Amino acid sequence: MRVQKILSHVTGPDVLDIGCAGHLPKPGSPYWLHGKLREKFPNIVGVDLNEVNVEVLKKQGFRDIYVASAESFELGKKFDAIVSGELIEHLSNPGLFLLQCKKHIKPDGRIVLSTPYVFSLFSFIYAFLKFPDTCENKEHAVWFCPRTLTELSNRSGFDVIHWELIEDYELDNPSIPYKIFAGLMVTVGRILIPGKLRKNAMVFVLTPSKNI
Repeated sequence: MRVQKILSHVTGPDVLDIGCAGHLPKPGSPYWLHGKLREKFPNIVGVDLNEVNVEVLKKQGFRDIYVASAESFELGKKFDAIVSGELIEHLSNPGLFLLQCKKHIKPDGRIVLSTPYVFSLFSFIYAFLKFPDTCENKEHAVWFCPRTLTELSNRSGFDVIHWELIEDYELDNPSIPYKIFAGLMVTVGRILIPGKLRKNAMVFVLTPSKNI
């Protein structure tokens, strides 16, 4: 599960979650990253661009959550870890996001981020069936692969210390076709489909480059 993979790489105690609300706040869901991060790091700070979602979370008792852009946030504090789950593909300028992260990360801190994997079987099938509407999320502005995300990270002053392909299928998704596909992928897919096609997301861990 993506959430557990990300959690395994996050170090505290000072943690910042960029895009903390997700597509929709889902307190109680095992797939909601910010909720799981807050269980482990109670003093976590969250940033999200969606004012409505931030207000919903505040009314539910979540604190230290702010409305700000991932490309221009200014918090005046440095963190041990900055987390960004399924966000970077939404941005107009992902490089600006990483530069802002560099301002807010401690010298020995790390960025832990995830993003969809463009060459997964799910992406291939969706693009084939829906062409030219080849991305299932209309809010995505860019695709990444291991090579392009590594290059962007290096240009922004970070070293990639770890990356991996993972399975990220949310079985509580309201779409019936998606639930059927996801169910098949996590059952018979693990036997019949090669890992590189079955895995549909990437997790990257970045640290500030010591050469800059």
